Amino acid sequence: MSLRRIAVGLCLMFCLQEAGAQVDISLSFKKDFFLADEAMLAELTIVNYSGRSIVLGEKADWLTFSIESSRNKTLSAERPLDIYGRFEIPNAGSGIRRVHLVPAFRLQEQGSYQIKATVVLPELGFKKSSEAVEVNILSANLLWEREFGLVSSADGKPPEIRRYELMRSINEKSIELYVRVSSQYRESIFGVYSLGNVVSFGEPERQVDRLSNLHVLFQNGARSFRYAIIKPNGEILLQQRWDYTNTRPRLSLGEQGLIEISGGMRQISYDDIPSPEAMNQVRSRIIEVTESNVSDETVPNRPDSDK
Repeated sequence: MSLRRIAVGLCLMFCLQEAGAQVDISLSFKKDFFLADEAMLAELTIVNYSGRSIVLGEKADWLTFSIESSRNKTLSAERPLDIYGRFEIPNAGSGIRRVHLVPAFRLQEQGSYQIKATVVLPELGFKKSSEAVEVNILSANLLWEREFGLVSSADGKPPEIRRYELMRSINEKSIELYVRVSSQYRESIFGVYSLGNVVSFGEPERQVDRLSNLHVLFQNGARSFRYAIIKPNGEILLQQRWDYTNTRPRLSLGEQGLIEISGGMRQISYDDIPSPEAMNQVRSRIIEVTESNVSDETVPNRPDSDK
């Protein structure tokens, strides 16, 4: 091989490394504390100063995550991550890719975990990893649980038994109320979510309605409350803020036998689910489904106070 070819090869390698060195990668999470199986959304930010556009998301190995516990145990992914989707970052531009790490990774044991993201840049011949980010898996106290039947869509098949659980977790920054939806014996987890901060006194009101949705009302401040509806598949259908006025907000039975809030005053909030504009559509849909599935003779459930 001639000296000229060697020089050209070294120059090309140097240029690629220099280009790759101008691509910054950082990893972040919205919070530092989670429960086992809680949704964990990683936010990867890529800043490109390589002098050219870069294209990512076209191959299965463009992004990988490594997770190591405080006991030096490396976790392996149990299923593929959802990382496909082509996107291009122009020179002097940036891009963000959000990836759900759970349930691909199962973070079950309490303790701290170090998480890194590694990005492969094929057009630059370069691979780069982010700085490690620490997250913590906490324990929680069980406040209430209820098994419920979910009607199967298959004719003749018995209802599937699932479980709602309300839990309280304390971390360095706050006390949070969590909900978990699982199969009867917890072998399958359909969702684990924080419903928000909760006061240390009092118990949340809760009730399962005719459609097997869980309604939860809890106090999160001196005169403020949060109201949430959780679906049997683990999704949050509704989240609202209510304030204590002349009366305290409480769960009650309204028109068509639907569970709703009586007393207090609704306060529109930026984190409402769904957005305030879509709320009327949700209520109309609940009424429509209820009227089409429940006979006039059905006796509605009353808000319960059992464990």
